[in-house]
Amino acid sequence: MQKNKKDQSILIANSVGMDEAGNKYIVFPSRWSAKVGKYRSFCFYPYELAYLSTLLKKDDRYQVVMVDGNYEALSWKEYFEKYKNVRPDYLVMETSSVVYQDDLKFALAFKKKFKTKLIFCGQHPTAYPLQVIEDGVDFVCLGEYEMTVLDIIRGKKKSDIAGVYPNKRRELLDINSLPFPEDEDIARINYSNIGGCDYREIEFFASRGCKMNCTFCVARQAYYDKPNFRERNINSIIEEIKYLKNKYPQMEGVFFDEENHNTSVDFVYRLCASIKENSLEKLKYDAMCGYWTLDEKVMKEMKSAGYYKIRIGVESVGRQTGLGMKKNINVERMLEVLRKAKMLGIRMYGTFTFGAMGSTLKEDKETIKFLSKLIDEGLMYDFQTSICTPQPGTPFFAYLEEKKYLKTKDWDKYDGNTAVFEYPDYSKEEIESNVAAAYFLYVRAMLRNRGLARLFWEQFRIGGLGGLGSKILAFLKTKMAYRKYM
Repeated sequence: MQKNKKDQSILIANSVGMDEAGNKYIVFPSRWSAKVGKYRSFCFYPYELAYLSTLLKKDDRYQVVMVDGNYEALSWKEYFEKYKNVRPDYLVMETSSVVYQDDLKFALAFKKKFKTKLIFCGQHPTAYPLQVIEDGVDFVCLGEYEMTVLDIIRGKKKSDIAGVYPNKRRELLDINSLPFPEDEDIARINYSNIGGCDYREIEFFASRGCKMNCTFCVARQAYYDKPNFRERNINSIIEEIKYLKNKYPQMEGVFFDEENHNTSVDFVYRLCASIKENSLEKLKYDAMCGYWTLDEKVMKEMKSAGYYKIRIGVESVGRQTGLGMKKNINVERMLEVLRKAKMLGIRMYGTFTFGAMGSTLKEDKETIKFLSKLIDEGLMYDFQTSICTPQPGTPFFAYLEEKKYLKTKDWDKYDGNTAVFEYPDYSKEEIESNVAAAYFLYVRAMLRNRGLARLFWEQFRIGGLGGLGSKILAFLKTKMAYRKYM
């Protein structure tokens, strides 16, 4: 890249795509990032980096390039070799614990060769800012970081920048001050096959924040540091949907991938009305929601606006687990919502997690039985199961560390598939076996509801058959776990 003397070259880089052994990463630092082995069927759109990119591009003093090694499935060495010609003055990365070491190697290669200043943001730097500085990073941004990075690049005195370690956190930003996120260097349609999407849906963010206080939540605990909900201006949302629809004719829908799309029922009503007023209801809408504000009336409105799927965090049905997660679990309310959704023809997607703060072997087994009941009654169209991996920077991680329940701080093992902790009366092996038993239900339900031919097609559509092969293998392996533990 040719640089004028007045210009600063800035490389905004999403995380690497695989480790040196060829194991792929799925990176979403404000939730959970994971290492998934040799096959990966999708990756997430790096939305906060993308907002930062467009903010920086508004200033013609900067030459900004955004790249995504995660999407390209590059190791840190491949990533560096591909983009070293940018020769950036600044490199900005958002990283999480499981991928941190590979991201650090990539970044330090630029620093060594070009004296690039390194700016690290995200879950892991927020949890361990001093360690990240000692590792050779120049600036660590705490929590939500777009405006903090902007101040760094503009040359503001470090001691005067809120949100840069060791200074205090910055106040949460006004999300209506943000432009549309990056769609030039990286194309948003490339991220339109997120797990659980039944159509070609572009990830979209109509709000930011959550008023809950879940102890395992990276977004709430590490990024925001307090309960909050910030909705975007409805007209701006509609204009962004129109822009995407016009740019990408192959786009079939929108996935509202926020923490809690329906925190404000009034917001949902207004958005639905505007979608219909602008004749956008033929698109397919899919949204991350909380079941506590859903009822027949609001779901009817959502259905009429094109919402075909609603995703809710079931997590657990255990009372003690709910207390540990600081999550109010109301099974009867949840069942009422699921039955109304079925009546309305809305597909429901649930997330289930095992080993969370406060959980027990007995309560996690009850959650598996509840999941089986939902499948049998046709109340759960699709779902995901996971180990509640403790992320540094959350109360869950701090609790396990204080109680000495953590078995390792080898971040490579914080892959979403390994229990890196255990309780005195609930072992690592039991936690992993419960997840295996729940995953058996997933594979069985998918084969029954979609059939083998449909599964083959879905896996082909989202990038390969490796994911299907792993599902079938998991089906065979976890059947024994299900029988043993249930």
